[in-house]
Formats: sequence, structure tokens, C-alpha cells
Amino acid sequence: MGRLVKNETLNYWLCGVIFSIIFAIISAIITFVIGAATLIVGAILGFILYIIVMPYITGRLVDYVSDKWMD
Repeated sequence: MGRLVKNETLNYWLCGVIFSIIFAIISAIITFVIGAATLIVGAILGFILYIIVMPYITGRLVDYVSDKWMD
């Protein structure tokens, strides 16, 4: 470990503070990147699932409504 000041206890404390700040910044950046990637992938998969499923559901609904109202 580097020596920032002559006092050993204060040196440990300063190195710990610097490490904690750097760790917090890196953790925040990684969390943001993972969250953004999850959001984008989730949105794309959700849209694909919507395109696959909704026409079937809408078709069944139209068939049901037309059978009930037209007969």
C-alpha cells in the first residue's frame, strides 16, 4: 500500500476512504450499465412477445365478440 501520510493509522484511513469512493463510483457505473442493458433487452423481448401473442388474442376476441353479437 502506498504511503500518503507519515501517520500509519491515518494512512490506512485515507487509503480506505479513497478505495471506498472509487469502489462506489465503479459500482454505480456497473449497476447503471447492467440496468440499462436489462431494460433494453427486456423492452425488445417484450415487443417481440407482444407482436407474436397479441394478433392471436385479438383474433380470438374478435371471433368471440362477433359470435355473440352477430348470432
